[in-house]
Amino acid sequence: MDAHRGSHGAAVIHVLIANLSGVVAAMVKQTVQQQPDLKLLGSIEGGMEIDVAVAETDVLVLGADDVYSPPEICLRLLSDYPNLKILVLKTTNDDAIAYWRALHCRQMQVMSSQTLIESIRQIYSLSPF
Repeated sequence: MDAHRGSHGAAVIHVLIANLSGVVAAMVKQTVQQQPDLKLLGSIEGGMEIDVAVAETDVLVLGADDVYSPPEICLRLLSDYPNLKILVLKTTNDDAIAYWRALHCRQMQVMSSQTLIESIRQIYSLSPF
């Protein structure tokens, strides 16, 4: 995996937030920005904006109504960016699913900012195969 390097040589995980709004988006942004090994690339609202912004992204945190049926965008992005990891957060509760290459998936619960960060780090380290 092409690890981005920070000023001290440690891997920096590039995170993009999409389809999250309000308090949830603010919490995710603030949490990511407080971590020295995470770099927030931005927060966007779906569609073509995601396709353009995801090229430099390691982990996409994507809001969705249903985490158990991967949004169509996941299928498209994973075929175009095989090393991308996607953490889909259900916008109505603390359920989350991580998707990566070939639609491998792992169910998670993101109940706090700490478990969100742990989830991002965990899926970043998963093998793409």
